[in-house]
Amino acid sequence: MSDAVARLNAALEGRYTLDRFLVEGGRSMKAVTRTLAAALALACATCSAPSSTAIVVTNALIIDGLGGPPIADGVVVADGGRITGVGPAGSVTIPVGAQIIDADGGAVMPGLADMHVHMLGGWDGEGVDMLGYQRYLNALLYSGVTTVLDIGSVLPFIQQIRAEVDAGRLAGPRIYMVGPLVDGPNPAWPPLTYSAHDANTLRSFVAQLSAAGVDAIKGYVGLSEEMVDSLVRIAADESLPVIVHLGSSVSPPAAVRSGVRAFAHTPRRDWNDDEVAAMIGRGTAVITTLAVIESFSRRRFQDLAFLDHSLIASTTPPWFLDDLRRFASAEMSDRQVAIATANTVRLMESMGTVKQLHDAGVPMVSGTDAPYPGVFQGEGVHRELELLVEAGLSPLEAITAATRNAAALMGAEGEWGAIEPGLVADLVIVRGNPAENIADTRNIIYVIQRGVLLDRDALAFDLQTDLGSRTVGSVAN
Repeated sequence: MSDAVARLNAALEGRYTLDRFLVEGGRSMKAVTRTLAAALALACATCSAPSSTAIVVTNALIIDGLGGPPIADGVVVADGGRITGVGPAGSVTIPVGAQIIDADGGAVMPGLADMHVHMLGGWDGEGVDMLGYQRYLNALLYSGVTTVLDIGSVLPFIQQIRAEVDAGRLAGPRIYMVGPLVDGPNPAWPPLTYSAHDANTLRSFVAQLSAAGVDAIKGYVGLSEEMVDSLVRIAADESLPVIVHLGSSVSPPAAVRSGVRAFAHTPRRDWNDDEVAAMIGRGTAVITTLAVIESFSRRRFQDLAFLDHSLIASTTPPWFLDDLRRFASAEMSDRQVAIATANTVRLMESMGTVKQLHDAGVPMVSGTDAPYPGVFQGEGVHRELELLVEAGLSPLEAITAATRNAAALMGAEGEWGAIEPGLVADLVIVRGNPAENIADTRNIIYVIQRGVLLDRDALAFDLQTDLGSRTVGSVAN
């Protein structure tokens, strides 16, 4: 190796300044460039290419997302973006040259799913911040959320977001979408709604949405029982499931009889045995969204220390948090007090319904309705899991709601949602044992998406590079 290259290596190692290299070399810039090129060529020539593209998680408690007993001292191997090996240490072959991630006794889980989000942004559930889409996508990945269902949006907006993520030009989770809501003549959310008056209108809307590539249709509160029936039949012709947020004119059992795929929120009702049996027989699922009811109850604002958790503090613009703190500390009107009180009761009732239906065998699917005050993209899923455990599910059952059950809702259980050979390698590694303490899902060390280890630091909110967009307007009627 030449003296110039030796000096360059020393400079790169911090033992020799580049200025000194240039001065002592006594050369023109062209000569220096040639020396640099030669040094880099020599370095490249002496480097060997990785012998494997595999990534291996070792020394981990494996929580597979299926609800079964965790595997202690487990190993998970991913290669080519898919899981290729799972089992106790010693039972799984580790490819030569694989990247090893030592979980240090922590747990590895499937990537989590939030199957009720709105990517329009904002923090209050009504305002929008479409220009902040990247920070929301980043916050989801930072929090270990590798799949979402956008369940109501402006169609071209969410279409493009998904297309860019799919193409790899945007960092973001796997995105399913319904596009705009399908509502009756007087929509609650006009900017993101198709307003239907009859079955012919429904057929036209469903055809448009099918052509746009939606994954499901969402029926909203203004639909009558007859229109829900028509919507399910018409959507079935396009092989699209229907998810409903019902109004007072349609009973949940009637929606089950119509053949809806899922309820967008936990339905408020004392279900009798025949009604529950009908749900099970038709495979009807419930997207739980306990987090948004807690938001309406104001219960979470009794102690704002949760805003300091890294899943929020590291991903959220300071002006969002300032607005939220003002909202949480403001004196409430009599009407606001009444709403909060009613939703405190509703939260307890909904937890009881979740427990009843879950115990009977109805699939529970995690969803948050983010964003709302105190319901954040990313962190919201971890709060939803905690509320599911508070409702009476075991930690493993709650995790299954955010993994295998979420995938099954979209008919994708053969693609993602569990730690099984052949499935996409979306993985979250955490400190602690979420099978015993659900709050440990928050203690994220690593996130792996499609077999690639993500740089979580790069996903954190950066005041210097963020566009700085603010919430404006309202999508509410």
